[in-house]
Amino acid sequence: MRTAMSSIDLAPYRGLHGAELAQHSDIGTCFICEGRYLVEEAIRAAEQGMLRFVSLLCDSSQIEEWKDKTPHQARLLTLDTDELNSLVGFNFHRGVLCCCAVPEAPLETQLSQASRLLVLPHLDNVDNLGQLSRTAAALAIDGILIGRGPNPFARRCVRVSMGAVWKIPILKSNYPDHILDKWLQHCPNVKSEIVGTAATSNAEIFWEWMPAPRTALVLGAESHGLDSFWQTKCTKHIRIPLERQIDSLNISAAGAILMSKMNLIQGNNQQT
Repeated sequence: MRTAMSSIDLAPYRGLHGAELAQHSDIGTCFICEGRYLVEEAIRAAEQGMLRFVSLLCDSSQIEEWKDKTPHQARLLTLDTDELNSLVGFNFHRGVLCCCAVPEAPLETQLSQASRLLVLPHLDNVDNLGQLSRTAAALAIDGILIGRGPNPFARRCVRVSMGAVWKIPILKSNYPDHILDKWLQHCPNVKSEIVGTAATSNAEIFWEWMPAPRTALVLGAESHGLDSFWQTKCTKHIRIPLERQIDSLNISAAGAILMSKMNLIQGNNQQT
């Protein structure tokens, strides 16, 4: 591990504001973790073989703390506060960042085996993707299938997910409907259903909903929900009744409610 730095070492950290993914000329596509908690989570994941840890960049005042924590194969980099702020493009107060290689995406066959699958055909907000990823990982969802929208390893998504994006299989595809068709056909002898949300009176109230042994939960875009194509893809529709003239919930809040129901039923099935 060396502290001597080159422009190649620092390139992934340059101009982070508004950036999605970072590039390293030797490693390829990378992502950035910001702050002590995420860096320590990434170190732990690297020790478990889940991530390739490329480098750690800290304020020069913190180098003694991090020199023994940085994985031995990674580069330890340090800058003075003003240099660090200039490099990342904003006043960075967390003192430490790290760069990791984006892990390989899961195979379609891995998601096809999922009993509990979260499907996000089109999200616009990177924070929502991060929060949904964190909730899905915490509630034992087997995988996430996403279509249009932010990359799960975008800087803000990684930060909001608190590292969950590397703890749960996430597959981003231009054709999530094709992959979902394969998922539906994967276990012909097990009841499978594709469940979508709908704010209509004929949709089943979520607390009366009993998820099938294999369930894919489809959540629509933040602005208008599921479009007509995805509505027809769903074999069942559910809704969350709302009071006090509230007309909708944030998608990450609605997803948490519905995934908790999936987790509860799955837990009961495993016990029986």
